[in-house]
Amino acid sequence: MALAALLAMAPGGSAEARTAKIALVVSGDEQMQADLKELVERFEKDQPLSGDSLGLLQGAQAAAARINTALRSRGYYDATIKATVDGRPIAEPGALDAIDARPDNEPISFAFDIATGPRYRVADVAIRPPNAQTSLPGIDRAKLGLSPGDPADAAAILEAQDKLIAELRKQGYALASIKRDVVVNHATREATVTFVAETGPLARMGPVRFSGSDKVDMVWLQRRVPFKEGDPYDPAKVEAMRGKLTSLGVFNAVRIKPAATLDANGELPFDVELTDRLSRSIGFGVSYETQLGFAVSGFWTHRNLFGQAESLRLTAELTHIGQGYAILDTGFAFRAAFRKPDWWLAGQDARLEAAGLREVLDAYTRNAVTAYAGFDRVFSPRWRAQLGFAGEASRITRNGITMDYQLVGLPLSILYNHANSDLNPTEGYRLDLDVTPWVYSRDFFTVIRLTGRYYYDFSEDGRSVLATRASLGSEPAISIGGIPPDKYFYAGGGGSVRGFVYQSAGPRDAFNNPLGGASVVETSVEFRQRIGKSWGAVAFVDAGSAYPYFFPDVSLFAPRVGAGVGARYYTDFGPVRVDVGFPLNRREGDPAFGVYVSLGQAF
Repeated sequence: MALAALLAMAPGGSAEARTAKIALVVSGDEQMQADLKELVERFEKDQPLSGDSLGLLQGAQAAAARINTALRSRGYYDATIKATVDGRPIAEPGALDAIDARPDNEPISFAFDIATGPRYRVADVAIRPPNAQTSLPGIDRAKLGLSPGDPADAAAILEAQDKLIAELRKQGYALASIKRDVVVNHATREATVTFVAETGPLARMGPVRFSGSDKVDMVWLQRRVPFKEGDPYDPAKVEAMRGKLTSLGVFNAVRIKPAATLDANGELPFDVELTDRLSRSIGFGVSYETQLGFAVSGFWTHRNLFGQAESLRLTAELTHIGQGYAILDTGFAFRAAFRKPDWWLAGQDARLEAAGLREVLDAYTRNAVTAYAGFDRVFSPRWRAQLGFAGEASRITRNGITMDYQLVGLPLSILYNHANSDLNPTEGYRLDLDVTPWVYSRDFFTVIRLTGRYYYDFSEDGRSVLATRASLGSEPAISIGGIPPDKYFYAGGGGSVRGFVYQSAGPRDAFNNPLGGASVVETSVEFRQRIGKSWGAVAFVDAGSAYPYFFPDVSLFAPRVGAGVGARYYTDFGPVRVDVGFPLNRREGDPAFGVYVSLGQAF
């Protein structure tokens, strides 16, 4: 933890604007030397020593006091600080005379000579109830992160206190409180830490009262409460309620206030204060790939159509802008999506979708109308599934041949999510399984794809992350040739193998147009490094290809491999991504590189 945060504003400042610097010399613990140097540098940057003689002296005294506090908070109770100006201690009256004796235009130098001394250790950690000397049972001390022999660090002691009260509340003691007592023995250079825990009675989950919203049905909101009155108290269920309310997208703020006491039934009531979000919004987006050109989109959303967080989103987009020679080379899509939360069952959302679109790609040109009706079901924080009924009518032109298709499908998606974020995961993993049987007059086929992602946090703070992805797909069919071109697997592009043209990493015809295939395999490795607060850089290697048969056969041809670097700008709604990919095993017709600009990580 940076010690610079311990510095407060120092008084000072006048029209004379004399200046001063702190010359710091630290002996003892090496890590503390670095921390104190950072502390002083931050102080001089944020609160420069400037003003009249008295202001300079008061600023130096304030800095010395904060340094002393920092040393003690880290367990250096025997540390000494010799702070002087021209050899006179800054705590003595003569220090002001020494400053006044210097010319007004000459900077003042305060000499801080600090010896950290030995670091005190924790002698014992006691946890007991009030007015008793016996240890409180049922506490796993290993979870506190504080043991005898550890440094007597104030931050670690406070963190252990927070972990202890969290552990008590997990056991059902909702009103638990803790008093902390730290006794320092200077003779032994040890500290004894005692936590006096007032557990209070075991609590049960109580009634929930909503207030603050005049747009959402308060009675319906009770369906979002993930517990019943009388259930054993569990703070995880309180956080689950916050998540269920926030995920509706209709509130700017959700404040949960537990009562200060239990009611007559031994239950803990909750007051939930809600702040409504604007029901309607519009937005715009833009993306770019070297080979596909620009894509622009706009949307209009209503988040609360009928008072129970029903949402309607209308989207329009133009694609392939600037890559063709006529207006007919531009693609477009118009989409409508409706969602009804808690349809029929709590945690189950109904979805209705419809779209009219035109895709202009090297592999085919497709004009289609699509529709979908289904539901999303959340089984737990980790497991969720989607099941629905899909239909589409399309006209697809490929190599000058146009065919019409009318398809009916049953899309099923299963997700196991153990990652710590959807927009910018830094640790954990997730598995996606998508299975869609399709039937039409000429054929029956099933699109199956399994994708896994894994994230490893080297730095343990989310700043240095190794992200990996692997995906395998197959399309069992009565006849491979009967599968519509748009339902084949393709590889290549910004979300697949960067450096290769979209859909081009796979079989191609004599004119270098992608053919797609009945199977696909992809893998990616990406290292993500944060730089400062908002910026980041990545290096990546992608590999993959579509294959003509039901299972990828790499003996036919090797997967395409791309590598490159990228930049990230991190925002509250996800990172803005710019990647440059280079194909490592180019074929004739492949460009030398590809540039990709979009919102969100590549995977």
